[in-house]
Amino acid sequence: MFDHFVGWLGNELVAASSSLLDKSKRVSLWYLLSALLFAWGVLAIRYGHDGWSRLQPYLSWRVWWHRSARTDYLLWFANRLALAVLIPKTLTQAVWISWLYFYWQEAGIGDAQLGWPTSIVIVVFTLCYFFVDDFSRFFVHWCMHKSPWLWAFHQVHHSAKVLTPFTVFRTHPVEGLLFFLRSMTSQSLVISVFLVVFPNQVSLWQIYGVLVTTFLFNALGANLRHSGVALSYGQRIEKWFISPAQHQVHHSNLNQHYDRNFGVALAIWDRMFGSWEPGHDNQMIRFGTNQAIDNMGMLGQWCQPFKDIYELFQARLKRVRIWLVSLQKKTPHTMALWKAPQTGKSVLKQDK
Repeated sequence: MFDHFVGWLGNELVAASSSLLDKSKRVSLWYLLSALLFAWGVLAIRYGHDGWSRLQPYLSWRVWWHRSARTDYLLWFANRLALAVLIPKTLTQAVWISWLYFYWQEAGIGDAQLGWPTSIVIVVFTLCYFFVDDFSRFFVHWCMHKSPWLWAFHQVHHSAKVLTPFTVFRTHPVEGLLFFLRSMTSQSLVISVFLVVFPNQVSLWQIYGVLVTTFLFNALGANLRHSGVALSYGQRIEKWFISPAQHQVHHSNLNQHYDRNFGVALAIWDRMFGSWEPGHDNQMIRFGTNQAIDNMGMLGQWCQPFKDIYELFQARLKRVRIWLVSLQKKTPHTMALWKAPQTGKSVLKQDK
């Protein structure tokens, strides 16, 4: 049995490491390099020779080997192992899509017979897939900030004191599980509907086997979002697309930046929910939550959220007790009726 465990552990670690060479993964060496070149080009146009100096946070060894960054790397591997255990191998997108496909058919949804060319269907499908997926990311992220129960787990991501592209993996396993369910649900919903409405015409527009929107997002500096390189798109563009500078504002430890810029790719959701905030190239931002979790290692990052959940539960329980006591003082007769011993019939019926 130990041999099987060692084999499983080795396979998971190798699979995680292979992300560095996989073009479908955001932290592949290709995208890490393309982000550097993209930022260099934009900043060189704007600031000339000074543009290179603005890239130093992306290249600094002190940043990449900071204690906070090392915690990112540990959480990357540890969470992969944890989620491999938490998520059943049978819980796949294919199973969920199949169930939804037959559900839509039983609900009376069928081939729309619009006669659209396959090329049009591919474009429409890709855009719908992108918009639904991006909004679901935004909404779950928004909920994690607004709910204290979810924030207990999401604070792990915000506890990073320096940002590197690998900070994207700095999450609690519970958050990883929630985002897995989000991804499977939103994507399966769109795919199943299009499979029913446009049978034999559904496929995603891809580049090198990667969804075109994902490819462009990653190639054009997605990894700069989790970095110290402040790169703004300018307010006109940032009203539509989230820039690296805007996401860095989201990670700021200043009170005025809390709950701003939840979006992943599109900024329109933040404008709709009133959480949009522009960024700029000269912003100086400190990262973290200003809480003890900022200085914790991997085990602390895993355990602290559960401690906070327990304290939240205790506080809510205390509030309920206080409410019951105040209610009893206001209506002692009614409370006495409910507290009377049961004898086979309801207390209120006996009172009648």
